[in-house]
Amino acid sequence: LTREIAERERVQKELRVAEQTVQQSSKLAALGEMSAGVSHELNQPLAAMKTYLAGARLLLQRGRGEEALASYQRIDDLVERMGAITRQLKSYARKGGEAFEPVDLRAALSSALTMMEPQLRARPVRIIRNLPRKPVMVYCDRIRLEQVLINLLRNALDATKTVKDPRIEIGIETGAQAVVTVRDNGPGVSDLDKLFEPFFTTKKPGEGTGLGLAISSGIVADFGGRLTAHNAEDGAGAVFEMALPIYDPDGGRADAPLAAE
Repeated sequence: LTREIAERERVQKELRVAEQTVQQSSKLAALGEMSAGVSHELNQPLAAMKTYLAGARLLLQRGRGEEALASYQRIDDLVERMGAITRQLKSYARKGGEAFEPVDLRAALSSALTMMEPQLRARPVRIIRNLPRKPVMVYCDRIRLEQVLINLLRNALDATKTVKDPRIEIGIETGAQAVVTVRDNGPGVSDLDKLFEPFFTTKKPGEGTGLGLAISSGIVADFGGRLTAHNAEDGAGAVFEMALPIYDPDGGRADAPLAAE
């Protein structure tokens, strides 16, 4: 009996060591993906800053100092956002849980559209919004939520490059859960099964890393929600849906994550 007890204790100790090793390996692998993801996520604010700097220079040359100051304020906001994104890499072990707070989906979407403003102005694309008048509250990390929205908007914008009348429809609906829908009128997605896999991309070489949707899917899962995609029934474009639990003031987010499809 003593030998059996000793053997069981030895096996349990080895199992704990093995579990810790697997957890550490998994964390290092995830940190590697996040490092590549941080580079991907910083491209957007850097591009926006370049546009705002060029605009501010022109405004100053024309003596429109007050308007130039507004551009500099936006640049300052983007620098703050970039700092928040890089801090996420350091705090990965905590999953950003300390930053969870009630967030109005409409406000997060408005911020994401502001971030995308330079790209949206670069070529004609019609933005159609179908938003409720009242706040739609969810419980999440606002910076990471805006990252997801920006990724969805950027993908929709890229999908409409070859379309004669580019259009992006954005909607927010509430019921048992809050659902954000982003639909474009591009060619649609040919391989839906691999869409959320890391490094899978339908874009040409050099135009996409294949990380945006994989990162976004993981973020939404951390919020207790799910991110899905399908082609429109009429064959005109792709539809992305982000479903999140409605914020419960008494208990934060929903008690249990949404069931996976």
